[in-house]
Amino acid sequence: MKSEKTSLTGRFKKLVRRRLVAGILVILPIYVTYFVIKFLIGLLGGILSPVVEKILELLEVSPPSNTVEEFVVTTIALILALSVLYFTGLFAANLAGKFLINFYEAILNKMPIVKNIYASSKQLIHLVGLPSREAFKRVVIVEYPRAGMKAIAFVTGSIKSNDGTELTSIFIPTTPIPTSGFLLYLPESDIVETYMTIEEGMKLVFSGGILAPEVFEFSRKEIQAT
Repeated sequence: MKSEKTSLTGRFKKLVRRRLVAGILVILPIYVTYFVIKFLIGLLGGILSPVVEKILELLEVSPPSNTVEEFVVTTIALILALSVLYFTGLFAANLAGKFLINFYEAILNKMPIVKNIYASSKQLIHLVGLPSREAFKRVVIVEYPRAGMKAIAFVTGSIKSNDGTELTSIFIPTTPIPTSGFLLYLPESDIVETYMTIEEGMKLVFSGGILAPEVFEFSRKEIQAT
C-alpha cells in the first residue's frame, strides 16, 4: 500500500513537472519576443523623440505630461525612424547613393582605429542580416574543441592557401545565442556532412539540443541521438 502511494506521488510529481516545463516553453518565447520588440521600439522611437518634442515646441504644442502623451510621441518618432530607414535604403540602392556611400567608406577606411571598428561591425551586421540560406551553405559535424567531441557547425565558404590547399570555412555557433561563435578552416576530409537543413540546424542550436532529431543522418553513417 505504501509503495503504491509512493508510486502515485512520483507520477504526480513527474506530471506536474512536465506541465510546468510545457508552460515555460510556451510562455518564455512569447516573453522574449515581447521584450525584444519593446526594446527595439523604445530604441528606434527614443532616437527621434527629442526631434518630435522640438517640433511640438515650434508648433507651440505643450510637451507630453503623462504616459499616454509620451506613448504618442514615441509612436510618431518610431514612424519617423522607420521612414528614415526606408528612404535611406531607397537612396542607397540608387547610383548616387552608392557613390556617396563608397566615398564615405573610403574616408572611414583611411582612419586608423575607426576603419577596423567599421569594417568589423559591417561584416557582422551583413552576416546576421543575410538570409540563412545565403549566409550558411550547409550543416556539418566537426570534432571540436578536441578529438572525440562533436560540434554542430555551418559551412560559410572556402579559401585557398598559397600552396593550393583548399580549406573550408566553418562557423561553430554558441548556444543559445548563435550570433557569436568560432571560425575554423578545415580540409573537407575533417568535416562530416549531415542531411539537416539550415533551419533544422539553427533550431538545434537555439534550443540547446532540446529540439534534436531522433536520428542524426550523416553522409558517411547514421548515429542514434542520445
